[in-house]
Amino acid sequence: MFLNNLYSIEETVRDKEAIRVKIRLNDNSQIYEAHFPGNPITPGACLVEIGRELSAIVLEKKFLLEKANHIKFLKGIHPNITPAIDYLLYPEYLKDEEVWKVRIDVADGNEQMTKMILWLKEVTSV
Repeated sequence: MFLNNLYSIEETVRDKEAIRVKIRLNDNSQIYEAHFPGNPITPGACLVEIGRELSAIVLEKKFLLEKANHIKFLKGIHPNITPAIDYLLYPEYLKDEEVWKVRIDVADGNEQMTKMILWLKEVTSV
């Protein structure tokens, strides 16, 4: 898990359409030492995994990432420039497929930085 290593959760707000989770990136994380020294940027794979982790936390479920699609990296997320970002989660359970479809927008205020759709399979046993 990247929680409490790469990022921490500052706030979670639910409304009828979305769940907004404000996170703070940890610019001292080892990930930024490799990606990239002197110019840290959050790796795309980490942004996807953070989306899976946050979905599991707010929906109170254990998830495996089944598929990720419609991923668009619109602007680099640098922890020293934009240390606090919002994950806007729009979860929908697809009963026939027994999968959670979670549309996610990652933003800094009104500026969208990344968007994706995650298909998450609930893990019922360890």
